[in-house]
Amino acid sequence: MSQDFHGDVGQAAGGDINNYGVNIHLVDKTETRGLVSAQRKELHQLRAKCEELGDDPRDVWRTVHAQLAVTSISEITAEQFIDARNVMQIRLERLQEEADKRRLVGKVLRAVAEKDAKDEMNNFCELSFGRTQLNNLQKSQLQQTLEFVQHFQPMRQPYAPQIIPREISIREFLVTHKQIATVLFCFGVLVGGIWF
Repeated sequence: MSQDFHGDVGQAAGGDINNYGVNIHLVDKTETRGLVSAQRKELHQLRAKCEELGDDPRDVWRTVHAQLAVTSISEITAEQFIDARNVMQIRLERLQEEADKRRLVGKVLRAVAEKDAKDEMNNFCELSFGRTQLNNLQKSQLQQTLEFVQHFQPMRQPYAPQIIPREISIREFLVTHKQIATVLFCFGVLVGGIWF
């Protein structure tokens, strides 16, 4: 359909407009393209990595849907793919950070138990970071704590001289340990009476 205008025109609706040799094509709303299979696969792989670190896969998708204002993955457009991937990567990095912290806390606790250095570790954490609960420390602080505990040397007990027993004579034994000597004598008499 073609329309010709020869004067002031307020508004014109849809179709091709021919205005003194100038063609204006009004195009309908641009088509939105959905995700291609490779993009979909990449999002599912990121979700699987989050799940491996203990995250609920439904929570991962809920976060993506909330950020992009969609209700399902089929509504995510190709243009929104980068945003969806960024949301999932940020979540994955946070989960990896938490997993690293849990691993470091375990290592610190094992090292503390081996060296019996709980008080020293608590003092170090209190002075260095202002807190002693390992779960509240950042990853870099946990690394410093682990390094401290690994290099910690427990104080050795002061030297105590060893007492070397000296030989004593039978007479000295009988005088010093009268009760034990009496019991041994009675036992000998009893055993001798049974055998002989």
